[in-house]
Amino acid sequence: MYRFLVRKYSSEGSKNLFQLFPKTFVHGKPQWEVDLKKLRKEYRQLQSEYHPDVLTSTINDMSSQLNKAYKTLSKPLTRSQYILSLHGIDLSQDGEAQKVMSKDPQLLMQVLDVHEQLEDISGESDLKVIEQANKQRLKDCEERLKKAHESQDWEAAATLTVELRYWSNLDNAIKEWEPGKPILLTH
Repeated sequence: MYRFLVRKYSSEGSKNLFQLFPKTFVHGKPQWEVDLKKLRKEYRQLQSEYHPDVLTSTINDMSSQLNKAYKTLSKPLTRSQYILSLHGIDLSQDGEAQKVMSKDPQLLMQVLDVHEQLEDISGESDLKVIEQANKQRLKDCEERLKKAHESQDWEAAATLTVELRYWSNLDNAIKEWEPGKPILLTH
């Protein structure tokens, strides 16, 4: 069985992305639950202070750090990937994601099946059916991912994060679908 080497999060050293938003993440520790309205409000407030148009110093790159942090923490997939990276699980490497997925070949078959369905549709009504089913898969996956993060089951969280990546990529393919246009799914 594939085991992850889990490294404990250390609050020492460089700031983690959660610490950049002290009002939203009061303790500055990684957490799954995010109040997106509060995060967006704090992001905008901080950008009003640190944006290059406001500061004359060219040394300060706080604005770009805030952009990266907001983009990462506001989306379930990237937030989960980031939290896992803090625990020594780097799913940005395709090899790691493949190791995780090798444990669940049924998921890959399901993704390929839905991809084939997407290639075979001829109209908007068929697309809506696939889109609705995928929205439910995304919702279910995010709920299971929440439980895995809350219980600190990093192996389950890694598997679910890879699954979420598949369904998110399918969601993007659905949004870009056009009749007769080839479907490109990234994994």
